Amino acid sequence: MRPAAVALVILDAFPHGPPTRELTPALYSLAQSGGWAPAGGRAVLSASTYPNHATFLTGVDPIEHGILTSHALVEDGFRPAQEVGPGAPTLFEACREADRRAVGVFGDQNLVGVCGARAADAHWPPDGVLAEGVARGALGFAADAAVLGALDEVEVDTADLLVVQLDEVDTARHLHGPDAPEALDQCRATDAAFGELLTRLEARWPEIVVIALSDHDHEAVASGAIDLAAETRARGLEVLVDHDGTAALVAGRVEERVLLELPGVVQAARLGDERTLVWGEPGQQFGIDWGLKGQHGSPRTARQLVVVGGGHPSAAVLARQLEALAPAAAGWAGRIRDLMGLPPARSVTQDRKERASADARAR
Repeated sequence: MRPAAVALVILDAFPHGPPTRELTPALYSLAQSGGWAPAGGRAVLSASTYPNHATFLTGVDPIEHGILTSHALVEDGFRPAQEVGPGAPTLFEACREADRRAVGVFGDQNLVGVCGARAADAHWPPDGVLAEGVARGALGFAADAAVLGALDEVEVDTADLLVVQLDEVDTARHLHGPDAPEALDQCRATDAAFGELLTRLEARWPEIVVIALSDHDHEAVASGAIDLAAETRARGLEVLVDHDGTAALVAGRVEERVLLELPGVVQAARLGDERTLVWGEPGQQFGIDWGLKGQHGSPRTARQLVVVGGGHPSAAVLARQLEALAPAAAGWAGRIRDLMGLPPARSVTQDRKERASADARAR
C-alpha cells in the first residue's frame, strides 16, 4: 500500500462522546465515513495540554520526553515547557530526515516549542510568538479563525504531515465550565472550523488520513486551591512541586504515604524515578485559584476524543481498529510513522547519545 499523507488535528479539550449531526456535523460526517473510538483515547498524566501534545509528537511517555506538566524539570528546577521542548525525537524530525514535508500550525503559540515544531518545514506562529493583530481568544491564544487563516501562509497543500491545534474549546471550558452552554456553543463553532479545514483538504482526499484527537477532558472545579508547594516546605520535605490544575507533580524522594497525608491529596501515581503525580477529590484544585470553572490534570480528565477518516485506504483499516481500542496517547506517533512509511523511531537513549556525539564533534 502506498504511504499516506496525514493530517493530525488536535481539538484541545474537546469532550469525548459520539459525534452528533446536531452539535458536531463535521466530526459526525468524518466518523460516519471513517470511524471513532467509542471507549475514547487515554491521555498521559498529567492529563493536560503540554504533556499530551509532546507525547503525540514523540510517541513516548512524559517521563521520557521530559514534559510532565506545563513545565519541564531541569537541573535548576521547573522551566516553561515551551522553553525546554521535548527531550525525544519528534515526527517533525522524522519527516525532515526522510525528506517528507511537515507543517505545524498551533492556536496555543507555546506548542511550537512544546512539540519541537521548529524542526518542521513550516510552522505557525513563527518562533511561537503571536503577531500583533492576530485574533485571540479570551485567554490570549489564537482564535480558531486565525489558525485557519494561517494555513494559507504555510502551504498545507504540499504537506506530507500536517499538525493543527484548535484551542478555543479549552478556553471556553476553563472559563464557563465543562458542560456550560457557552462551552457547547464553542464546541459547535470549533467543529465548524474543523469542517473548513477538511474542505481545504478535499483535493488531496484520496491520499490522506485525518486523525482528530482531543488531548484531555475537563472537570468542574470548586473555588479555592491548595498550595502543595507551601505545604511540603512547611513539613520540611525536600521536594519540588509543580501545580497543574486538578493534579500536581512532586519531584523528589518521598514515600507515597507521606504524600497522601498532604491536605487535599487522596491518590498518587508514580510516573518514574522520583516523579509522582497526586490529585484529590473531584473538583479539588492545587496551586492558585484563577477563578476558572473547569480544569484538568487528574486522571478523571484523561479521556480523549478520537475520530479518523480520509480517502487513503489505510483510513478504513485504522477506523476498524478503533472500534475495539482505547488508544493510548503514546501510540499515535508510531501509527503515523506506519501510515507515512517512515522508519521506526530511535530510542530516546540512542538519540541522546547521537546528539551528545554530534555536540562533541562540533566542539
